[in-house]
Amino acid sequence: MDQVGIQSPAGGKHDGQDKQCNANHDLKHQQAQEHLRTNVREEAEEEEEEEEEEEFDRYKNNPELLGETRSKATRMFSYDWANGYVSPFRPTPRDILTNMLQLVDFSSTSETNGGSSSVILDLGCGDGLVLVQALETFPRSQLSRAIGVDLDRPLLEVARDRIQQQPQQHPSSTQPQPASECDILSRLELYHGDLTTLQDPLTTIMVPPTSQNTTPSPAATMETLINESSHLFVYLLPEALSKLAPLLLDAMVTKHKVILSMRWEIPELSDYLVHGGEHHQFYIYQSTTQS
Repeated sequence: MDQVGIQSPAGGKHDGQDKQCNANHDLKHQQAQEHLRTNVREEAEEEEEEEEEEEFDRYKNNPELLGETRSKATRMFSYDWANGYVSPFRPTPRDILTNMLQLVDFSSTSETNGGSSSVILDLGCGDGLVLVQALETFPRSQLSRAIGVDLDRPLLEVARDRIQQQPQQHPSSTQPQPASECDILSRLELYHGDLTTLQDPLTTIMVPPTSQNTTPSPAATMETLINESSHLFVYLLPEALSKLAPLLLDAMVTKHKVILSMRWEIPELSDYLVHGGEHHQFYIYQSTTQS
């Protein structure tokens, strides 16, 4: 009898066991490989987090990065931790900004602002979104100027080009507004410079066009811009806010400026909080004492 292809029961049993062992071995090998990949991935993530924390703490351990050393004046208050900037640039959340602006009464500051409409100054303005949204929300009769200062010149130049090219929107209002009330470009100013050097001239990046017969204005400084403003807006890290706290406190108490802080509380100003809080993710500070 031809017995080719017929296996004994014992042989078949051994073959089945071998296949099962091989399958188990392959499964264990796959599990080991997956476990190894998971460990490598977790180690990489931990290493990345440690590097980010080191960058975050970099300026805390190096006071000169906060502008105390003039040689570092080109590395401040903007967007690149790795290159020594104090606060990284992050676009302002529009929904939170909208909620904040709804609680800002620009008309109430006209008396302390020489009888003129209000002026907002964004310290570390980045892409200029805050300024544009404020101008889109309020007409000239309430907000006559929106000024931004930042240390990142390339970012300012990109912001200028984008703002000049984008279509202008009319301020939010139930009443029709004349074109002069709604114009954005005639109310927007951008300057390049260091926030902590109050009397150094700032470099002009964008200002409204002026008549040829108009006498050129003197170079703007942080000090003059703060004096001309009614509201100071900041979206900076807590350590940067702590550095600026004395300036902001003096501007609020002595010069009656309203301080608007996005995301972060300014503990030194906590007694003057009038709107917002941690839940709202914005803080509005104002001194109710008028001299």
